[in-house]
Parts: sequence; C-alpha cells; structure tokens
Amino acid sequence: MFLSTFRQIKSNCCAALCLGTLFAFSLLPVATFAEAVHLSDFAGGITGQEFAGSLCGLGDVNGDGRDDLLVGAPGESNTGAAFLWYGNPNITHAPAESWYGVADEKFGFSVADLGDVNNDGDPDFAVGAPLSNANASASGRICIFYGGSTLSNTPDLIIHGQNSGDHFGFSISAAGDFDGDGKDDFIVGAPYSNAAALNAGAAYVIYGANGGPSDDLSDATLLTGEIAQDNFGWSVCSAGNFLGGNEESVAVGAPLNNTHGGTDAGAVYIFEGAVPPASPNGISEMVLSVGGTAPESRYGWVVKHAGRWDSDNYDDLAVGAPTHNSPGSNAGRIEIIFGDPNPSSTGDRYITGGNGGNQLGYSLNNLGDFTGNGKDDLIIGAPFLVDDGTDAGRAYIYEGGTSSSGSVSILDAIFVDPMVTGNNANNKFGFAVAGVGDFDGDGSSDYAVGAPGGQVANDSPAGYCLLQASDNQTVAIYDYQAESQWTADGQVNLLLALPLAPQEIQSLEIIRLPASTIYNGPAEDLVLSSSPTGGMFRYQLLDEGPFADQNADVQISYEATIRLTSGGFLQLSDPSQWEPLMLEQRPGISLLMARQAWPNPANPRTALEYSVSRGEYYRLSVRDLRGRLVRSLQQGLGTGQWTTTMWDGLDDGGQALPSGLYFFDLRANDSLQVRKVILAR
Repeated sequence: MFLSTFRQIKSNCCAALCLGTLFAFSLLPVATFAEAVHLSDFAGGITGQEFAGSLCGLGDVNGDGRDDLLVGAPGESNTGAAFLWYGNPNITHAPAESWYGVADEKFGFSVADLGDVNNDGDPDFAVGAPLSNANASASGRICIFYGGSTLSNTPDLIIHGQNSGDHFGFSISAAGDFDGDGKDDFIVGAPYSNAAALNAGAAYVIYGANGGPSDDLSDATLLTGEIAQDNFGWSVCSAGNFLGGNEESVAVGAPLNNTHGGTDAGAVYIFEGAVPPASPNGISEMVLSVGGTAPESRYGWVVKHAGRWDSDNYDDLAVGAPTHNSPGSNAGRIEIIFGDPNPSSTGDRYITGGNGGNQLGYSLNNLGDFTGNGKDDLIIGAPFLVDDGTDAGRAYIYEGGTSSSGSVSILDAIFVDPMVTGNNANNKFGFAVAGVGDFDGDGSSDYAVGAPGGQVANDSPAGYCLLQASDNQTVAIYDYQAESQWTADGQVNLLLALPLAPQEIQSLEIIRLPASTIYNGPAEDLVLSSSPTGGMFRYQLLDEGPFADQNADVQISYEATIRLTSGGFLQLSDPSQWEPLMLEQRPGISLLMARQAWPNPANPRTALEYSVSRGEYYRLSVRDLRGRLVRSLQQGLGTGQWTTTMWDGLDDGGQALPSGLYFFDLRANDSLQVRKVILAR
C-alpha cells in the first residue's frame, strides 16, 4: 500500500515522518528561518478548518530547553483540533503532536499556557471547546495536558461547563498564584453564562494542586458580569500585581458592557486575589473603560498582560477594542494601562487603527522582548485590513516602553505573508497572534501570526500560521522519501531516502508505534545505496514483527530518530499526518472486525460497520438473547474494506421484533465477532 504526497524537513531539526507513505522529493534552495515559515495541517487542507484561529506560546513543555508552539484549528472536520510544534533551531512543517475534539464542540477555539497547575515542575496547557455538549448543550469544556518529556495523546484532565449555553472554555489564561498557596492557578471564561443575568457571563478561577486541579467548578472562585448581555469572560488574563499589592490579580473583559461608555462600549474588570490566611472573594476591585469615542468599541474583546511598560514595579495591561470608531468606523484601538495602586481607568498609551474596518486590536499578545530593549513588546492583529486585499489583514509590533501614542503608522508592520504566493484576500492575517518565547533557542523572542482564512498548498482556504524567528540563521531545507510495503510473507519492508550520507549519521533508531524499537544502530548497516541518487542516500530495514492481535482494528505505523555526527538530530515522527499500513491488508492473514452498533439503543433502525479480509467468505446475521437466528443480513466474500449494513428491527419474515437485547453475529471460517444492540421501540 502506497500513498504519494510531499513533505519537507530542515537539517538539525525535530521533523515529522511516518514510515508508511511514499513521498516525492527534490532538493530546495537554502532558506532562512527569518523568512516566511508557514505551518499548516498537512493531513489535508480542509476548507473552513480555521487553522491558526488560536495560537499560544507554551514555554518548554517537554523539557528540551526550547519554548513550544500550540495552534488551534476549531473548524477541523466539524470537531476542532490542536497541533503542537516543539521548539527547535530549525523546524518542520508537520506538528509533533496532534489532538482532535468531538463533533460540533469547536475544540481548539482557545489554547493557553497555564503554568504548572499540577505542581510537578513542568508547564501545562489547555485547549478549549466552548460548544461541547458533554455536560449540557453548549456548556463547553476545557482539556488540560500536563507537560513532561512525553505528552499524553488524551487529556490528563477535563473540566466541563456547569450549565447549558455557558460556552465554558471560550477563553483561558494562566492566573498566577491567585490564592497565594504557592501553586499556579488559571482562569476560564464562560461569556454566555446566566449566573448573574442573561448572557451576563462568568469566569472561573481554578486552583492548581499537587497532582492537578479539581474538575469540580464548585471548588473554583466564580466571577460574574454586571448586567445582562455583558459577555463578561469573553477574554481573561493574569494581571500580576497590577493594583500594587502582594496579591496576584486577574482581568476579565466584557466587550458588550453598556454601563461604562455607551452601547457596547465594553469594559475590563480587575479582581485581586488573596494572601493566606485570606481567601479570594470574587469581588471586582475596579473597572477599566475605553478612551476616546466609546460606543460600539467592544473594549475588552481581548485583554493581555503587557509586562512593565513604564519601568516601575507594577504589571501593566493591554486591552483591545477592535470596533472602536475613531478615526473611522471599526478602525479599532488598543490601550495600555499602567499598573498602580490607583491606576487610570483609561489608557496611558494607545494606538488607533488608521482606517475604517481594520479592527486593530482584534487580537493582541505579549511578545516578550523581541526588539531587544529590555522591555516586553506587544504584537497586535488587524485581520480585516484591506490594503493588501479584502480582509487580507496585517499585524504590528508595538515596542515596549515607548512613550509614543497615535496611529498605527508609528508601529512596525508585519505585512500579510500568504502561504500561496499572490493570494492575500480573505487570509485574515492577524486573526490570532502570539509571542512564542525563545522557540529557536537563540536567546531572543519569536512570534507567530495566524491567518485562518488563508489558502494552503492544495488551494483550500484552510488557514496557516506564520512563524517568525528573531535571528537570520540560515538553514538548509531538504525533502525526503519514505516508503513502506507489506512483503509477500507478511513482513514490512521499510525504505528511507535522506540527503545524508552514512558517515553523517551517528545512529538511526526506528520504532514501530506505540513503543517497539525494531532498530537502533549505525546507518551503515542499513545502507541500500552507498552513492546518492538525486542527492539522496537510501536506507532499508525489514520489520519481521510480531505484529498486533489479528482480530483488532490495527494500523501499523513507524517513527524514526536520526542522530547526526554534527550533534543535531532529526526526529521523524507524526503518524497522524500519513496513512499507515493496515493490518487487515497483511498477506496471508484472515481478519474479521466489527465496530459497535450505532445508534444503540435502536428505534428501530441501527447499523453495523464491519470489515472482512478480501476473498474471505462471511455471514452477518442478527440473533436474539437465546442465540436463535432472527434475521440474515449479508453473506458473501469480504473486500478488505469497511462496510456498513442497516437493520430495521424486522425478522426474516418482515415482522417487527419486540423490544429487547439482540446481537449482530459476524462469522468467517472459525472467527466470530459479536456486537450487542438494544431494540427499544
């Protein structure tokens, strides 16, 4: 079985490869990391995927000394997804880790670094799914992943929203040590909560603990909006010592608030934590409001920690108001408010969007010290700017500590950089922005800009992320070729073509997932061609097994780690991006597989999905609780593919069967698969 597609890796990098796929290849010119490095979901460009609709720099979650990047794609296949790239001087297009949600929940709508919430020394992170129906309709949920050298492929903790329609997980942020117990806490927004009034909104401060936080929101501190339709909790962030005390603070945006500047002017609320033996009381300490022309501004659409802009001892805040109407309709505005025991209720610094419709401040984030002046900079998105095409977008860097305020023209512009050359329109470049910390390990800050409407390599408007490093390090970009195939006697022949001679490789390790090392040794022992063809050296390995249970729905996939004599390495992994070998296609094996009946209970229709090896004679029937045959459904020769057969609750005579327990019975030779179904009329 072969699949042809295209991937790239960069030398000395953590790259992604699953042996199980055939790739076309050709050497590309040397490129610099400081040029456009575009990331997307190479599993396929899916229209409406909204890749990079959310972004977050994570800190060093796997302990390799470099900061990492998390990308949300809430439109992925109607479920949503999140993708993780580990930091490296030279990166790969394919992610190191991938997670997917369930139907209609918008998994990946929000992503956030939480700090160390389970107190094990590694930073943790969360992915929000605000439309999750798991607890109640659109109650929402967040999935928490604990950092470490190996990350789980399922969440370590799930916290569900309390009530229908809350949209819990719409926003997420670290909250510092809000209760003063020495452990990191975090805050989650639920902007459609009715806890105080209809859609007034809410936010929950959730407390870190040894082993992890509680999943019971009654253990959290509840913060609520003032009046109906506030959408309090639309944005949340840590505010540090913004109010000048010993306590940590949080800030919560309510962009549709009408009481602090006019209709939908918006507001940001500051809540101060506590130092033991006191406990946080959930009462707002002050409210920030927009400067200038206020109505329709949606101030608090986004609120972020801004470092210490004015070089005093207090943390500052940055607030976005993307529909602010000065100097033009929906031009947008951002404000920086200096922390102080008595801070101003409006901005000490501001930037306006220049032209109508730009929506400057739609996204906003702390960039770290990108400009190298010793102060945190801001990165600001204006995703609907039209100068480079309709809704092409743009992003900007606002240098930390500057005394300048005014139009966006005084900022350093990051122009839309399309993944498909010449295609700018509708990219929405700047829809999400993030500081990525020191992703490439050079000691300076890096950043990412999301364009969730942008076209990708297959010309689908699936979205992409621009990752920009702070240096001009030159790295070579190479293609590679990987191939796997069942042999006639049921083994796997693995071929790998790399632009690396055997003497350039210190060791090569190949693992059959999940954790079976099938080779770990010198590349010389696997050399198929000692001289390059088209710049590529070829290596071969035969995997003799043993393989997994023949009666299981099994995929055979691989990963490889190549350690270079120069000291770098290539980690070729990511089976989610490539179609693996299917065990059911292994020569000489009879496989019989059936999934669970759905829907179950049946009223009265239900279906069974099953697979039988090609050429294998099988029978599918329905039996009652006593094992009596009541309905013959299918018989014939298997195709090796998944097949679905419906049962309408009738027997072989066309009579309706009574409610009760029945069994799908799938037989081939001496193999049997049985799946229960409840008939409930």
